[in-house]
Amino acid sequence: MSNAKTICTVCNYIYDEAQGEPRQNIAPSVEFASLNEAWRCPECNSGKDMFQPCTCVSLPIYESTCVGHGNKKPVAPVNSGQAISKAMSVGEVVAQHPASACIFEQLSIDYCCGGKISLEEACRKKGLDVDQVVKKLADVITNNVPTPELDWTQVSLKDLIDHIVSVYHNPLKYELGRILALSEKVALRHGENHPEVVELLKVFAPFKEELELHMQKEEMILFPTIAQRESQNKPISFGCGGGIEHPIGVMMMEHDSAGETMEKMRKLTNSYTPPEDACNSYKQLFHSLARFELEMHQHVHKENNILFPRAIELFGAGSGNDQSCMTAK
Repeated sequence: MSNAKTICTVCNYIYDEAQGEPRQNIAPSVEFASLNEAWRCPECNSGKDMFQPCTCVSLPIYESTCVGHGNKKPVAPVNSGQAISKAMSVGEVVAQHPASACIFEQLSIDYCCGGKISLEEACRKKGLDVDQVVKKLADVITNNVPTPELDWTQVSLKDLIDHIVSVYHNPLKYELGRILALSEKVALRHGENHPEVVELLKVFAPFKEELELHMQKEEMILFPTIAQRESQNKPISFGCGGGIEHPIGVMMMEHDSAGETMEKMRKLTNSYTPPEDACNSYKQLFHSLARFELEMHQHVHKENNILFPRAIELFGAGSGNDQSCMTAK
């Protein structure tokens, strides 16, 4: 029996092929692709073009969290990683076991910017039983269906950088513009009754510009420097003062700032919960912001907890011969 799931990006309704849709007399095992092109979502009446594949079984808003990102050029298979312990950092857990990200998302545990603290400390701060969390993590890792996700702790830094740019940076450049346009539309139409969407626009507009500049600095300066050092295996000097730790430190501070802004947007949107009178554009905006946040978590995690530590190790922490500056014109 077919059991694929497809999610509506407007209202988060999930069409489960294993269950069909009794309300529309659609029997179990009917594939989404075989539905009539005139078929509409039973919850919000959106067309098939507003649906996308979904493979994670969790809270509706996190349906995309466990979907691994593929790579057109496989370099190394995912390894089993080390057994999870309370003393491991949260970022290390996700680096070793990518499938664990969905559990941290559901528990609101920061594994990207806050990934340096131990699992035990993260659970203590959230008032969670660390033993139960470890069990949940072990279960999802054991039962996780293998995906094309690679072991990014083992591939070359050049391949990891290419993955970050193609899977996160390039789509993000488009998505930022799309979300801004949606934000402007919703603020114009609903701002009088929902002033929070006007505040949301005021937060998101400058955030978009900051992220675009951030990615420009990484792609024009930091990433090429790391790739060049890896390929040439010799010191690189730019004469701007400071080692590779300085530009990486700047990027990590900007990641922290982005995390604070996303938390502000989450509060303004009541955790991306649309009001009862929300139109389809309103719902699409909130769903897009929720998905954007999930992607940013995995994006920043791969930079903060995998790429940057490996780059510092490659350059040699504190090396006076390795100099760079982070200025983008």
